[in-house]
Amino acid sequence: MKNREKMDKAISADIKVLEYLSEKVGDRKTKMEAYLDLMYKANDGFVSPFLRKKESDLGPCQCHVNISDLASDWGWHRATVRSFLDRLEQFSQIEREKRAKSVIITMTSLTGQPSSPDVVHDTPDLVMQLMDVLSDWIIGRSDTETVGASCGRLVRAELDRLAGSAAQSCIQGDAENRQSGIVSAEDAVKEKALGCIAYAAHQKVLRKFRFDDATPVLQFFHQELGGEWDAFVDASKELVELVLGSKSSVLDFSTVEGRECLKSLRKPFLALVAKSQESF
Repeated sequence: MKNREKMDKAISADIKVLEYLSEKVGDRKTKMEAYLDLMYKANDGFVSPFLRKKESDLGPCQCHVNISDLASDWGWHRATVRSFLDRLEQFSQIEREKRAKSVIITMTSLTGQPSSPDVVHDTPDLVMQLMDVLSDWIIGRSDTETVGASCGRLVRAELDRLAGSAAQSCIQGDAENRQSGIVSAEDAVKEKALGCIAYAAHQKVLRKFRFDDATPVLQFFHQELGGEWDAFVDASKELVELVLGSKSSVLDFSTVEGRECLKSLRKPFLALVAKSQESF
């Protein structure tokens, strides 16, 4: 088992074998089931219902989908879907042509043209792995203790990798700055991990507002701003500063009435952002 990461053999398996290996876990698809779903969609030239009014000139082994539909089909969070597709692309299982709100996926495993054995695939970076773990915590499918343990394991693995690289540098005669370099690299890894957790916490809290009423923002846009988009850009910046507690800097809203109007829009504005976050 120690040499399993060195095994670079291509494995041929009938689709029925993959179906057999898929294990159903409630309504949520496993990664194997999600992979099979992509294979079926690509084999059938599937186009998402949302996209059928648009032209989709698909080639062999392609499907045209959006992240929201895949998340709904698989019972996953959108961030998990994006991370999963990133992983498959790293393993040369798919190729993606990204559109504005959709993506055309080519299942290279169905084309009969496997990737070259000379290609070295990078392992997913720390941020991708952390966000993959944290995505379930964001939507309440994983608890804090479990996620904390997983994040800790990922960070320790990354630190061990850095230590191994540093030891190799020492062997090659670069020992003079080894200790300071290790400390600096370890701090960078920890800061990156803390940043991922902080970002996920922000998403988790913001998600609570997704069912609140955002219509006052729409009314404000039409009635107070006259439907002017550049004015709403300025107002949005002001609202973010109010939500984050930083000092306002937009002169148009420096009056008492203007400030009170914006303060009343803080919760509807958060609802608007939360709804938008769910659709990305």
